[in-house]
Amino acid sequence: MAEATAVRRDGRRARRTAALAAATALAAAVSVGCSASAGGAPVTGEGTRSVHDGAKTVHDGQAGTGIVPVAALGPSAPDRITVPDLGVDAEVGSVGLDAQGVMETPPMDRPAEADWYRLGPAPGQKGPAVIVGHMDTPETEKAVFHDLKDLTKNEKIEVHRRDGATAVFAVDSVETFKKADFPTDKVYGGSGNSQLRLITCGGSLTANRHWDSNVVVFAHLLGRAGT
Repeated sequence: MAEATAVRRDGRRARRTAALAAATALAAAVSVGCSASAGGAPVTGEGTRSVHDGAKTVHDGQAGTGIVPVAALGPSAPDRITVPDLGVDAEVGSVGLDAQGVMETPPMDRPAEADWYRLGPAPGQKGPAVIVGHMDTPETEKAVFHDLKDLTKNEKIEVHRRDGATAVFAVDSVETFKKADFPTDKVYGGSGNSQLRLITCGGSLTANRHWDSNVVVFAHLLGRAGT
């Protein structure tokens, strides 16, 4: 029995180590995935109009039925994220780890989209779900998470999932960390409840035109949007 217990503990320790390694890889990938634009048009126009239409649809539904409180949801990949106070309504793809064990960088050719880290919890599941997106790219002055730093406490984030559920989160805090001092445990550490992290670049430009920091939004699940 003692031997079996030790095996289970070793297994849990191995899983925690693997999760931490993946989180570190994710932090590193996000750190190098953004670079300042060399000019180009902001992501606006038709995208901006669809943002407001999408946000209105969600809020009209909540006005009628409210948010149904739930402690957590089951697994289901996200396909859209809405941040009404920032005018964000974006498709969500996914990223994993490459052959070297480093997280795949969000594609530069999809600046108006975000990506879920699919090797972690889905938004609404227990634990910290992670969605990353560019602040800008070499071709665009504004990308999907350009204004992430402007979010404030209690503002809402809505993540639609492929199972039809919309997980609604409330912002707890928005923090900026130097990439050299990125707090991996704080951002990706285990949590007994359902959390969301939105991550992009920020801070100041380095000599080679990369941002020296990451902006991280910490949020917790309020519930599921009523239908």
